[in-house]
Amino acid sequence: MNPQFKVPLTEKQISTILYTMEGYMQGSDDNEDSNFVSDVDEIFRILETTIDKYYDKVEKAQSKQPDPEW
Repeated sequence: MNPQFKVPLTEKQISTILYTMEGYMQGSDDNEDSNFVSDVDEIFRILETTIDKYYDKVEKAQSKQPDPEW
C-alpha cells in the first residue's frame, strides 16, 4: 500500500524542497539507483505541476473579473 497525503505547503516551502533536492542530486551516488531517480523525478513533477495549476487557476479567475471603468 502506498497512500497519498495532502500536505499544505507554501510556494516558498515547495521551492525550498525542490532547490534542496536538486542540490542533493548533483553529484550524488544515488543517481545510479534508477528507482530513486524515478521517485525524485516524480516528486519534482508533482510539486512543479501543483504550482503551475495554482497560477493557472488564479489567472483564469482574474480573467473573469470585469475591467474597471475609471
